[in-house]
Amino acid sequence: MSVLDQERMDRIKQYLKWNPRGMTISDVSSKLHMNRNLVSKYLDMLLISGQVDMQEIGAAKVYFLSHRVPISAMLDFSSDMVVVLDDENRILKVNEPMLVALNEDRESVVGTSIHISQNPILVALKNNLSPPELRDAPDRIIEMRCVLQETERHFRVKRMPTVFEDGARGITLIIEDITDQVASQERLRVSEARYRGIIEDQTEFIVRCMPDGTATFVNAAYARYSEERVEHLIGKPFIPRICNEDAHARDQAFRSLSRDHPVSTFECRIHHSSGRIRWNTWTMRAFFDTSGHLSECQGMGRDITEKREAAAKINDYIRGMEFLSQTGMAFMDMGEDDDIYDYVVRQVYSLAPLPLVWIDIIDGPTQNLVLKSIVGDSTALEITEQSPGTRPAGMLFLINKADMTELIQCRSLVKVPPRSRLLHKQIVETAGELDIYLMGLVSKGRLIGNVGISQKRGSLLPNKDLIEALIRQAAIAIDRRVANDTLKKSLAREKVQVQNLQFLSRTAMNFIEMEDSVDLYRYIADRLYDLVPESVIGINSFDPEQREFTLRAVVGEEEQTNALWEALGIVNPLGVSFPISELPLSETDFHKGALIEVLSPYDLCFHRIPQERCVQAQERLRPGRGFCMGFACKGEIFGNILIELFRPGDVTNRETVEAFVNQASVALLRRFARECNREGREFFRLLVEQMPYPIVILDRDGCILDANKLAATLVGCRDAAELAGRSFREYMESGADLPPGLLRCLVSYESSDLSCRLCLRSSGNGIRDVEAWGRMVRYDRKPALYLVLRPLSSGEEDIPSSSARC
Repeated sequence: MSVLDQERMDRIKQYLKWNPRGMTISDVSSKLHMNRNLVSKYLDMLLISGQVDMQEIGAAKVYFLSHRVPISAMLDFSSDMVVVLDDENRILKVNEPMLVALNEDRESVVGTSIHISQNPILVALKNNLSPPELRDAPDRIIEMRCVLQETERHFRVKRMPTVFEDGARGITLIIEDITDQVASQERLRVSEARYRGIIEDQTEFIVRCMPDGTATFVNAAYARYSEERVEHLIGKPFIPRICNEDAHARDQAFRSLSRDHPVSTFECRIHHSSGRIRWNTWTMRAFFDTSGHLSECQGMGRDITEKREAAAKINDYIRGMEFLSQTGMAFMDMGEDDDIYDYVVRQVYSLAPLPLVWIDIIDGPTQNLVLKSIVGDSTALEITEQSPGTRPAGMLFLINKADMTELIQCRSLVKVPPRSRLLHKQIVETAGELDIYLMGLVSKGRLIGNVGISQKRGSLLPNKDLIEALIRQAAIAIDRRVANDTLKKSLAREKVQVQNLQFLSRTAMNFIEMEDSVDLYRYIADRLYDLVPESVIGINSFDPEQREFTLRAVVGEEEQTNALWEALGIVNPLGVSFPISELPLSETDFHKGALIEVLSPYDLCFHRIPQERCVQAQERLRPGRGFCMGFACKGEIFGNILIELFRPGDVTNRETVEAFVNQASVALLRRFARECNREGREFFRLLVEQMPYPIVILDRDGCILDANKLAATLVGCRDAAELAGRSFREYMESGADLPPGLLRCLVSYESSDLSCRLCLRSSGNGIRDVEAWGRMVRYDRKPALYLVLRPLSSGEEDIPSSSARC
């Protein structure tokens, strides 16, 4: 083609470019000012070369500038696999990605027909692109698959008709490997199926709803829980059976949803079809459109009734443990003066406000149940009152071993019959419309009491387990309190015993060391008043010859004693005598060595005061009990004591009083013995002084206990007092000893008479022979040798033979 022709063709393409909607042959001819036939020729040449496209619109042919990409450019720059086929399906061109996929070189591929190739990719192309499709079908995209290296691969094939420079037609295949995309789609499909299965099989409730709360989707779990069909729940309000009082929680959760806070949670109660109120918890998630408006909500919920109930039980358990911890600390910190029994019943009453709660404790000495404390409503307490204005605390009733065994077996609250023997009479009277429960206070296998509870008949006892735990805790604390009280009482008794022993020891020493000048009766009365205060003490002596008692001492508070004497009409009670024959007690009673209760002041006064006066005194002064005890020792009576109490009750330290009175009896005996001995000694001394012979009295060691004036003159002493305490051997001849008979008599205390001859030294007269006549006697209540010394002149005869010789 000439240069001029090429220019015309370029100009035609330029005009077609400026008119993308196409130009007819006439349009091009008018623009170029050329003949129509010539323009048609040029357009046919461009059409054949593929530079323009033609479309017949009615009778006219409209030409467009071709948009086809040159094959070389497509092959060089495409990352997809590209295959160019001629009209006989021979491969004309392939790019490098296609050669890699075919795993062949370019020379073995180019010029090969896809119909005879055994390559899996080309075989797949042959099966999916039949010759009619290659020639006549419009552009379209197909997908194919094949197996490469034992792996299934997927491809997307795009078909593009192609015109070569020589005018021949063919097809260009652009092949995209979509294996990963297909695998992703398959995974997505499986995931969607799995998600749908999870949603349907989910035990939790899943509900999707519109912003107004209308349900658009519910899963099978929620339908089963609601006992409704899924289609019946669609279109209904979200949570249709919610309790009215919890509806605000749901509404608040919806209102709180926003783009910044798309999730909210709330709990609510529903009216379940079973008739029970059940708890649900819901988590709401909001979905918003591109404009930020709430488009849909999804709620995920579950039933938490058991969880709430378990939490309530745990909370109750924690509160119970806190309660028991507090009571345990209170028991540990409780002081000795705190009322532990009142504390126990009030704590039980705080757990269950019941008509009555009481506690009984077993009294150790009597083994009876003693009511310690009781609380309850006013009506029940009024019935249990023993009398108006009093409370029944302190009342007791008898129980036997069978009752105690029954209580020990009550290790928990056990209902007992209304007329049970284990109930107080006053409590039984209140049990008409009540159920009575008892539980033993058992510690270390020992029964120490019981706790009773009354409850309205047929009603459930609240906090039963916690009350039982408190009672078991209280049993240990009360057992410790009882043990401490017992120990304190034992220590107090020991202290009193020690004090009593100290008292008796002190009074015993005082009795021993007491001078005869001390008023023994007053001393006894004072010490008895120390032992028995709030009383009047009287001490009587006894005259065995006159057979009568005489009041020797009176001790007491001055106001009480003066009032007593005034009431009895006695001005001066000391010295008043009471004949023993008129006593209301027998003489044997005074020998018992124990206190004897006297029934009336008339008897206490030995019937010496008129009975009418005694009765008036009793009504006026209201004295307590009276007691009497005799001073008796070795079968003799030395007097008695009188005790008139001015307080209720008994003599608290009776044993000590009796021991002291017995002590005083011995002291009185000694006092009477000393008085008798002193009188006898004075009489004996008078006889000794009147004897016409010298007389000495020796102890068992030979010391002189006493002597008369003649004996002192015999040995050259001025006074008999000089001899006392000196050895009799000092006055015997040098080297001489007492005769064997005298020695034997002193050692054995033989009482037979004996006589012997002695040589005594005298300061003035030298040696004197004396005849000694001896006999054992008692001197100061001790054995002693009584010697009569008769001086012998020369030529005097011996002692008569009738006497024993030394």
